[in-house]
Amino acid sequence: MTSNLKAQAQSATPKKDVSVQKHTLMERFEPDLMVPLEERIALKKQRIADAQRTRALLDTLDISERKRQKLLNDLKESPFSNRLSKTIADSKFEDAEND
Repeated sequence: MTSNLKAQAQSATPKKDVSVQKHTLMERFEPDLMVPLEERIALKKQRIADAQRTRALLDTLDISERKRQKLLNDLKESPFSNRLSKTIADSKFEDAEND
C-alpha cells in the first residue's frame, strides 16, 4: 500500500518525491481531527512552493552575503523566524512604494 502512495506522489511531482506519513499517532487516537493524506500532500507541496518563492526573493535582494546566508538558514530551519519575516515584509513594503 505504501508503494502505491509513493507512486502517486511521484506522478504528481516529477522533480522530487513528496512523501508524508500515512498513519500518524494522532490518527490512531483522534481520527476525526486528522487531515486526509491527499490534503497533507497538497499542503506539503504548497509549503515547498512558498519556500522556493521566498528563496528567489532572497536571491534578488541587495543584501550582504552573510545576511543572505543567515536568512536562507532561517528559511530552512525556522521559516517563521522574526528576522526572515521582517526582511520579507520590508521588501514587500519597498515594492509597494515603488508602484
